[in-house]
Amino acid sequence: MKLLVGYTAEERGAEAIELASALVASTPDASLHIAIVLPAAAPFSAVYPGGDHGYSTILSAQVDQWAKHALTLVPEGIQASVVARSVSSVAEGLISLAQQVDADGIVLGGRKRHRAGFFMPGAIANALLHSSPVSVFMSSPTAIETLRAANGKLTRLTAFVGDRPGAKDVIELSAQIATACAVPLRVATLVLPYDVQDPDRDLDAHVQATSDYLSQLTASMELDATIDVVVGRNLDEATGQLSWQDGDLALLGSARLAAARRLFIGPKAQRILGKLSVPMGVIPNPGSGN
Repeated sequence: MKLLVGYTAEERGAEAIELASALVASTPDASLHIAIVLPAAAPFSAVYPGGDHGYSTILSAQVDQWAKHALTLVPEGIQASVVARSVSSVAEGLISLAQQVDADGIVLGGRKRHRAGFFMPGAIANALLHSSPVSVFMSSPTAIETLRAANGKLTRLTAFVGDRPGAKDVIELSAQIATACAVPLRVATLVLPYDVQDPDRDLDAHVQATSDYLSQLTASMELDATIDVVVGRNLDEATGQLSWQDGDLALLGSARLAAARRLFIGPKAQRILGKLSVPMGVIPNPGSGN
């Protein structure tokens, strides 16, 4: 597996490398391309009136220092290189670099939780979640601790799906990643009372039907996956009731309105992401319509 890491010379950048290393560790030809992407309007990246005054030299030396430190964070056995680029849009710059190196995904460092208790992606992550042609993986300080508790290794992959068209695509792509990472696959879905017309009468039957549907779907794909159907009064409660283990990775699919081979996170997935306490990823719409 080949991943592009959006690196900043701070704790978030180190966490991004930590997550990316865990993702590629067990995969064939594991490699990381660490991207130091600077806004075009950043200090020292422009030519100032009256000549350079040494600003470009200062910037170059600083980037070299960041690059050397970034490489020291990559575990042995994983190939890594660093590329620095000055761009007008950081998100677009990361997408362009990911396409140039044919990366399987982009990895970003995490942000602290909002004071209200939920995880909120930053501006760059949010832009990628609505436009990236490759998967985007993220973490948070809380989530990275669960990875560290598993000695920096993934132990399971959980694919979030619904019972609508598109579930097969999400499961298929998740299974490919789980196989590459040599971890078991869990397929999870969240059921809410308003999913049925009469919850008192129909909810239990709907839960069983959903479980049967996902079991049959994974069996038809010849996948060895566990099925977890969780019921909650609302999306936050259902997400909170799903059990997690150290080393878990959660994956969600793009909204159905996403363009083919593009990523677009819907409001439901955004809400789920906000409540997760493990590293997470969002995969693009493959465009097959399955």
